[in-house]
Amino acid sequence: MPLRYKNRILEWWFAISTVGFGGWLALPVTSMSTGAFYDLTLWLREEEWAFLFAITGLAHCVSLFVNGSRWWTPFARTLMLIVNSLCYGLFALGFAVTYWPTTATYTYGVMIEGAALWCIYRAVKDCVHAWEARKYG
Repeated sequence: MPLRYKNRILEWWFAISTVGFGGWLALPVTSMSTGAFYDLTLWLREEEWAFLFAITGLAHCVSLFVNGSRWWTPFARTLMLIVNSLCYGLFALGFAVTYWPTTATYTYGVMIEGAALWCIYRAVKDCVHAWEARKYG
């Protein structure tokens, strides 16, 4: 298995799921029509959320695909992980602002952000290795 795919299963799942989530939001334009989405739909329309998640997920997939091909690619991957986690964090914040006890606040805020933080930790470690290899290699 090439270096760029090794030990990145959770991160690939995160990136591909983000594309899927964007696609899910794009299918029925009314999936965000309940009261739980009130503040989120004030910030962006449903189709804008769909685009945001889909394009972020696609960019994250591209950063994973090219990872390892150049010394700087772990930095691009880390950036996309941060952007991706910020999108989900913003989503969690929208639920928290509307009604903080909802399970969506926990799911988006803890479950997804926890996975994102683990991936970011691993990506930053790769950045350190890439920087050291470039600097001393």
